Amino acid sequence: MKTYWLIIVSLVLFAGTANAQSNKAYCAQEITWFGLDYSQAYFIDDNAFPNPYKLKDELFLEWNNFVFKEPKKFDIKHAFNKRHVSYSTDYISSRNSEVDIDKRVGNYWLQEEYLSIDSIQNIVSSYDFTENISGVGLVFIVESLDKPNRSGIYWVTFFDIETREILLTEQIIGIPGGGGTRNYWANSFYNALIKAGRDMGFVF
Repeated sequence: MKTYWLIIVSLVLFAGTANAQSNKAYCAQEITWFGLDYSQAYFIDDNAFPNPYKLKDELFLEWNNFVFKEPKKFDIKHAFNKRHVSYSTDYISSRNSEVDIDKRVGNYWLQEEYLSIDSIQNIVSSYDFTENISGVGLVFIVESLDKPNRSGIYWVTFFDIETREILLTEQIIGIPGGGGTRNYWANSFYNALIKAGRDMGFVF
């Protein structure tokens, strides 16, 4: 009986801690956007991505730059109902440039649990920022761009910048669309952005 109550108390304490962490993400009125992290992403269908090095050398950066080139559409502040968003994208851009792209493009079938909350925490814990910034950070960790299933899968992740502790993360699917590889997958990011704000409870 004693063991039973210890388990109950532990679960209650865990739930309270988890709620406190997620509340930091919801309550923070100022956040820092770090970008789209493609370091773990797979690009599914050889025909959809005929030039892997264009992905790495051009498109990773172009997709990240949409928040600057089309700020009214790719509006982080509005999507998550924040007063102010700062931008610090250099680290993620550097990380994206190191992807071994030859191993990431192909006709893969990913297991349902390819990425999980634990692996997302491991990724964020590995971030090595040189800038002296604190507060709440936001990154979209890309799991896959999957042409056969018409889906871009993103882990929308809020974290404590100083401790790298995840405050809130959820797997969000964005539907792609439009002409050309660049715009087709940019729209998956846009649709994931809008869906995340709604599904994660930032806007109603």
